[in-house]
Amino acid sequence: MIENLPWEQVAGNPEKYIQLLEEREEELQRDTYKVRMELRLVRQLKKQMDIAEEWRESGIPEPRRPEPGYESPAQQAAEGGKPPRKDRILHLMSQDPQRLWKALEMADALNESEKGKSVRVAMDELHRSGKIAKLPNAFYQYAQQKQL
Repeated sequence: MIENLPWEQVAGNPEKYIQLLEEREEELQRDTYKVRMELRLVRQLKKQMDIAEEWRESGIPEPRRPEPGYESPAQQAAEGGKPPRKDRILHLMSQDPQRLWKALEMADALNESEKGKSVRVAMDELHRSGKIAKLPNAFYQYAQQKQL
């Protein structure tokens, strides 16, 4: 396309060609997005067809069973293990309600530095449920429960 541009006209009115090229770029991006989504769907379809074919040939596999001695997080909490992460976040934030927290600071405080993303997700879920506030620049603060 660039080799087809009338360069004498482009030099005379570059704003016009900037606008035309930007519109063409947006159109190509929309087309690329549509192709990407169709490709994703076709890949999902193929994966499901492959699974169905495998099941026809080998039979449907038995459901997985947890290993002996495995305890779910809910069982651990019920038996005196660590409480759920969200509860620990709320407890820690309630001790100093005015403090602003970053997700990585919270992860460090919970001794879960390697799980910073999981802590951030938990904090976002607490924000969506209204239990904590999310402030600009990704700071979190304990949301004071309003007494009626």
